Amino acid sequence: MKLAALLSLMLLTTAAAQGSGPGERRIAHPLGDAYLLQPERCNPSCPLLIVSHSRGMSASESMTRPHLQRMFERFTRAGFAVLVSNDAGARSWGQPASLMYLSQIRERAIRKFLFNGNTYTFGYSMGGLPATLSAFRRVFPVMGVVLLDARVNLLDAWQGSDPGRRHEIAEAYGVPVSGALPFGADPYHDYHAPEYHALPVFVAGSPDDRTVVFAQNGEALFLRSSTPDSQLLRLKGPHLGGSHFDDEVTSSMVTFLERLEQNGARTQPPFEAVRAAPNVRR
Repeated sequence: MKLAALLSLMLLTTAAAQGSGPGERRIAHPLGDAYLLQPERCNPSCPLLIVSHSRGMSASESMTRPHLQRMFERFTRAGFAVLVSNDAGARSWGQPASLMYLSQIRERAIRKFLFNGNTYTFGYSMGGLPATLSAFRRVFPVMGVVLLDARVNLLDAWQGSDPGRRHEIAEAYGVPVSGALPFGADPYHDYHAPEYHALPVFVAGSPDDRTVVFAQNGEALFLRSSTPDSQLLRLKGPHLGGSHFDDEVTSSMVTFLERLEQNGARTQPPFEAVRAAPNVRR
């Protein structure tokens, strides 16, 4: 509660969102500015797609990367407002502060355009954690999740061969390196009820990925899905390889989102699962 009050106070003293280009608004936040990219027109209103970044990235850096800019532009052409999130830091690993940040920037962003009430999340690499946890922890109603080479198995990173990851995760969650992950932080291991499996997911990834093992992350999450709206796209090449951001992959994501808008979002309630109870495991 103290953290929430502090962030709210900081937000009140932060500069208002500023436009920085055609159809683009900067959403100022003390934990890193986000960027709202708006379609040329909302007819009559637009859904929102929130993008969470990879390890070591930021929203401002994302806005300079041509391969990401092309993806964002494709989403806006399809009628989706895109909110490029800073996720409360470059190595936040889905920590509670990043989820609170997402809630706050979303609330500010949806006041800037004609919002139709439907929110989707998109996470690539480490961004898969906040993208999925936003739905599972009911940070805000989520209609569907898009994952690209995404981390959704936090335990896999915690127990992996890279000690740097374990130290980053321990710092993000405020736990000792020799301790246990807090319950509710791991989308794959901590959410087993049927309602979580009913969330529509689009999962794209490669068996060649040696950074985020596909079989233990995105593919494993997809195999639990209980809805025919979910989709799996197998790619080739290394983690976040150039072809993973090409027009064919992006078009598949757009088709998934458009299908939910046309067939699901208008007839199905948004995903709202029961918030996980505080606990400690492993």
